[in-house]
Amino acid sequence: MATKQKEKIGRDIDALIKTGRSKSSKSILVVSDMHVGAKSALCSDDPETDGGYKPSVNQKKLFQEWNRTLDEVTQNPTAFVINGEPIDGSNPKSQGDGLWSNDFNEQMNDSAKLIKRIKREHTILTRGSGYHVTREATSFEKIYADKIGATRYTSVQGRKTSTDYEATIEMFGKHINFTHHIGYSGWWMYRPTPMARELVKMHFSHKANGFHSDVVVRSHVHYYCLVEFPNTIGFTSPAWKFPDGFMYRSGIPELPTIGNVEIIIEPNGEIIIKKHLSEMKFPKPVIHL
Repeated sequence: MATKQKEKIGRDIDALIKTGRSKSSKSILVVSDMHVGAKSALCSDDPETDGGYKPSVNQKKLFQEWNRTLDEVTQNPTAFVINGEPIDGSNPKSQGDGLWSNDFNEQMNDSAKLIKRIKREHTILTRGSGYHVTREATSFEKIYADKIGATRYTSVQGRKTSTDYEATIEMFGKHINFTHHIGYSGWWMYRPTPMARELVKMHFSHKANGFHSDVVVRSHVHYYCLVEFPNTIGFTSPAWKFPDGFMYRSGIPELPTIGNVEIIIEPNGEIIIKKHLSEMKFPKPVIHL
């Protein structure tokens, strides 16, 4: 056997030992609720804005965790999915309070800067809350999707688009369904219930849909929760925004889950869910008198 062939086999074996997976597997990297533009959310280390802005201590920590969790991803994703709300919008109810910029273009530019380091074959976007990403009849998520060269796909209405309220990706015969919204639960013990409801709903509508949903992904709630039945898996994706003034309406809010989630599909149909979550601490300041 030629030396080069032996070396290649050796590299393949080393890679298999390191990853524990087939090199021909495909993957989806899921990110959602980035809310770029909010002072309480992720931003780059140098946001470009006419007014000038220096990230806060907490934003610097979020940026460090953004890079660290991306470094943990096991392979370059076949598809990078932003499941809603890459920007925070203009926050009209509070007249832009809590934003480092209420300019959609500045927010989109910084969000696009953050995802540049993610090497992927396809970028898929779904639509989030209209409050954050829509003004009148203008969807800034669609503008953002076109800006970053997102993959166009057929919407549920049968039209070609760069972002829609629902998207389904098929890999090796497995179907992964995305939409942004899901019911929220403030109690940890009840958080599996909304996802279980989604799994059951998708199961009973599989004939009408034309496919069985092997993985169901939802976002919006800013916490990670995984639910698995014998033939289907569902999870809510983490976020990249800490509580703002709106979240304090009902008392002290709970901190969100920060991070991203990797869905790996093997050629034999095996599904692996790998969460890359932050364990950073945000000690609250105390006034010592």
